[in-house]
Amino acid sequence: MMSDHDPTRQDEDISAPDFAREERKDGHDFGNWPEVGGLVFTLIVCLLIFMIRG
Repeated sequence: MMSDHDPTRQDEDISAPDFAREERKDGHDFGNWPEVGGLVFTLIVCLLIFMIRG
């Protein structure tokens, strides 16, 4: 089981059930919105770069 006191443990170092338990304990479920927001932000930045650079 993953310890909260061991900051060197990575997600890849724990088993799938332990990872799922940690995710449920966190209580954060943002869905896909962070990825969608990042994609939109990246597209806007690319558009601005092309508009400025020509």
